[in-house]
Amino acid sequence: MFQKMVLLLGIFFTFFAVNKSFSQTDEEIISNFIKKQKEISDMSKLKTLFQEFKVSIMGMEMPNKLWIKGDNMRYETSFMGQSTVVVVTPNSAWQVQNGAVTDLPSEQIPLVKQQLMGQTFAGMLNFSGEAFSSDYINFEIVGRENIEGVNCFQLKSSPKDTSGDNTSRIFWFEPKTYLLRKISLKGQGMGKEQNIDIFVKEYQQIGGLTFPKLVEIQMGDGQSAKIEYTTVKINEPLEDSLFKK
Repeated sequence: MFQKMVLLLGIFFTFFAVNKSFSQTDEEIISNFIKKQKEISDMSKLKTLFQEFKVSIMGMEMPNKLWIKGDNMRYETSFMGQSTVVVVTPNSAWQVQNGAVTDLPSEQIPLVKQQLMGQTFAGMLNFSGEAFSSDYINFEIVGRENIEGVNCFQLKSSPKDTSGDNTSRIFWFEPKTYLLRKISLKGQGMGKEQNIDIFVKEYQQIGGLTFPKLVEIQMGDGQSAKIEYTTVKINEPLEDSLFKK
């Protein structure tokens, strides 16, 4: 009996020691999560990027293409029979709608470029920006929740400076890989503020980098959208003619 007790206690303390050695503080978990997201959203390794993706909303599909080469960007889409092309270069930008070319004012170029970057998952999240750091944001692990079979951490972020945008966001991520699975935030839709949930359903590895493959967006008004990235190519040659009129 005594030998059994010693054996059981030995197993217990071994188990406790192993678990203790692998336990992490909230600060370590937060740090690892942010590090992973910055790694995913870091576009400094990309000399060129081509994305082909389709957006499904309200029973309609919108095909999209995006080319990025250095400071040059080209975006193409079509919706309800109308095609749109937007091209941004370091010194100019223009839009082509159904063959009609319109030059965009120079003061609009930074905004247009930001909007086009938002078509990439990296640009959408913008984790690589300096603003997404503990110098500007408060981070807090607020619990765990099952997201499609994975017991994810819940991380709440809120700006330290509440004089401007004081919107809080909640991120759900996998405990082993730190891959993001869900974001909950507030945004504008139909002229009013509403809750928006973004689910990353699937990831893909391309050239050693991580990209989303399927993203679903659910809005507070009951509308939903799906973004499926069908083609992603990195650091492959792109013709300069793509960025010329």
